[in-house]
Amino acid sequence: MLRLGIKSLLAHKVRFALTASTIVIGVAFVVAAFVTADSLRSGFDQLAEDINTGTDYTVRGELPFGEITEAVAPAVPADLVDDIAAVDGVEIAKGGLFVDGVIPVDGSGEAVTTFGPPVAGTNWLEDESLSQFYLMEGRWPVGGGEFAIDITTFEDDGYDFELGGTYQVVTPTGPREFTLTGVAQFGFPENAGVGAIFSLFDTETAQEVLGYPGEFTVISVRAEAGADIAELQTRIEAVLPDGVEVITAADSEEEFSDATETFIGPFQTILLVFAFIVLFVSMFIISNTFNIVLGQRVRELSLLRAVGATPQQVRRSVLTESAIIGIVASVAGLGLGMLGALGIKALFNALGASLPEGSLPLTLRTVLWAVAVGVGFTVLASLVPAIKASRISPVAGLSEGTTSDERASLGWKRLASGGVLLAIGLVLTGLGLFGDFDGATPQLSTLGAGAAITFVAVSVLSPLVARSVVSLLARPLVWIMPISGRLARANAARNPRRTSATAVALTIGLALVTMVSIVGQSLKVSFGNRLATAFTADFIVTVDTQAGLPKTLSSDIQAAGIGTPVGFDFDLVQIETSSTEAQTTVVQSTLTAARVSDLDAVINIDVVEGSLDGFDPQRGLLIHSDVAGDEGLALGDQVDLTFVSGDRVTVNVAAIFEGSGFWSNWFIDSALHSQVATTAFDDIVMVQSAIDDPEAARAAIDDVLDGYPQAVLEDRQEFQESIESNLNTVLVLVNVFLGFALLIALVGIVNTLTLSVFERIREIGLLRAVGMTRRQMRRMIRWEAAAVSLYGAVVGVVLGGAFGLATSAAIPEDIIDTISIPAAQLVFFLVISVAFGLIAALFPAFRASRMNVLDAIADE
Repeated sequence: MLRLGIKSLLAHKVRFALTASTIVIGVAFVVAAFVTADSLRSGFDQLAEDINTGTDYTVRGELPFGEITEAVAPAVPADLVDDIAAVDGVEIAKGGLFVDGVIPVDGSGEAVTTFGPPVAGTNWLEDESLSQFYLMEGRWPVGGGEFAIDITTFEDDGYDFELGGTYQVVTPTGPREFTLTGVAQFGFPENAGVGAIFSLFDTETAQEVLGYPGEFTVISVRAEAGADIAELQTRIEAVLPDGVEVITAADSEEEFSDATETFIGPFQTILLVFAFIVLFVSMFIISNTFNIVLGQRVRELSLLRAVGATPQQVRRSVLTESAIIGIVASVAGLGLGMLGALGIKALFNALGASLPEGSLPLTLRTVLWAVAVGVGFTVLASLVPAIKASRISPVAGLSEGTTSDERASLGWKRLASGGVLLAIGLVLTGLGLFGDFDGATPQLSTLGAGAAITFVAVSVLSPLVARSVVSLLARPLVWIMPISGRLARANAARNPRRTSATAVALTIGLALVTMVSIVGQSLKVSFGNRLATAFTADFIVTVDTQAGLPKTLSSDIQAAGIGTPVGFDFDLVQIETSSTEAQTTVVQSTLTAARVSDLDAVINIDVVEGSLDGFDPQRGLLIHSDVAGDEGLALGDQVDLTFVSGDRVTVNVAAIFEGSGFWSNWFIDSALHSQVATTAFDDIVMVQSAIDDPEAARAAIDDVLDGYPQAVLEDRQEFQESIESNLNTVLVLVNVFLGFALLIALVGIVNTLTLSVFERIREIGLLRAVGMTRRQMRRMIRWEAAAVSLYGAVVGVVLGGAFGLATSAAIPEDIIDTISIPAAQLVFFLVISVAFGLIAALFPAFRASRMNVLDAIADE
């Protein structure tokens, strides 16, 4: 039976290749996800080692709450270096600075930027054994007018830097001029900067220009040879003040790895989700292929049963064929997945986020996953056809046709089983959308399971309506092409089970694309509507870097007399409230800091209780009405705020607002925040112009922004278009990945039509014998495929529309408050689906038209 299965596959190489290709793409997604993620982990683990080169301990400010990836830890006093150096067992201790948002500007006036990695300022250390930077050219900067730059930026052809040149560097304390004296590399002999941009200063200059006078962000410590690491850590802790901690190099490396996992893990998960979508779609194609093939091999299988093959042997033979297909697909998917990982790394590098150099690790875990999903999904897809094949009786080959079986397949059992699956799927989907879960993972798992079961239910129920719907959709073909159109319509409608199975892959892919389109359109419309009422500012200044805009920008605009600038800073805070029942609630949230006295000039905050008049900038708090209701807070109530700096402040509720959710639910004044903040940046600056002419106002602001080339100036309309453009980019990327599911659907249509042509050899021969031309034959096959594709597309758009509407309704109103359906886009999907069908039919149509008429008529 094993030899029989192998011979069956080798005898139908095209069918074998098409079936395997549906699994290859899914396996390649899985492999690319794991390989890319493992490569990133390996690179960043090496980076963690480089960061801690020559360092046994790191002393830093302790975060009272949250993670190091969520906030900037408070600085430590510079005089603490001497105290640590005096500890018995410490060989050396040096203070270091690392501040994101320090941006050099080249000779042509272009600000150096990256996509993701930091653009940081730091100090170089005289003790090279503690430093991760190595001088490659020139000399180290000394004094307030000199700086060095990393070698990657210096050698980048897109920037204009020369040793000895004077360049502007935007720092937290404002734009400054520096002379470039040296070029340094992070790590040696390999560059371990992973896309980051570094500006280096001597320690005194770094403290002054980075905004840390008399402070360091970290202190690096090396122990004497032979010292006990744990014991020395205890001795160092004894000299540290409250709010300062010491961690070992091993702890620092582990923490760094955990921090990088916060984006590597989700990135890997997203790729795996798309991989399993492709594999899920592939299952329907494989199952349909085996059903058709086994239907064509009824006589062969009945003869096997007649000569003594048991049902178990027949079943094993079919499963063996599927397992071979799965193994071949897994091997091919491994190779394609490695290429996919290279493509992903190239994409990151093209976007400016250079990833660590090195090989792509193909681990045993990745290989096992590839084989497991490749073989597993293929065998699972062929399980039902294998069971059907094992039930073929020895005398089945003596009779022809499957009409009775086809009628039975459309009976009440299908309706009952499909109805039950549909009910389960809809319940799980509704629970995933509207249920209350402890985390995102169980919610998404429930939603995914509900969607998958719903798709299975649709595939089960679809044959019940396929004949009538396809006949209706294909009716225009009869008017346009009386002969070919009539036959195409009849062929598409006469076997509803096959039509449904062929179209279901397209249905699933298009349903997902439609859902994404509706949710995306609703997001854009909701955002536009809120933006129209939320902002009153004439201009918005944003920045592409993660750090934000130096607070000196607002001061410079104010000093220029252009208008009223208001900087918004979003910070992590721990909020402790006491309700009237004397119950204390502690929540961790994002807090917005801005100059409250000028809020009305740039935003419509919509105060519903209290007033901004007389707001105390040192003790006042604004809260959203939803939070006030949830926390039981009223005007005058006290709230305790704990910041990541460790400072604790008591404030009073001064007003309650209902404004749009472009800012957080908690507001304090920037005057208070400046006393407790650990950074000196605004996330966004809004400007209400005092100049009547918009063009003149823009020109005046642009003059100020000459000193901040990283800043982006937009009016409200441009700001909205930028946000929508970013959303469109995300939607395009999602649809590109979902497009692989549509590609699988295309392969499925080719596969089914090819098998259908083989099954209808005699019919095709008779049609050719009675006068049908080759052109008419090709046209019939093509429009049959178009009719099937249109049916799958219509069902997919309807199903995806339902999912899209439900998802949009489930998303909170502060994100989506208006549901919008992109009608033109949905019509475009239908047109593209018909084009898909026509393309998929090219090979089967050509094959059918080239058949020898006499051989086809003689076929049995």
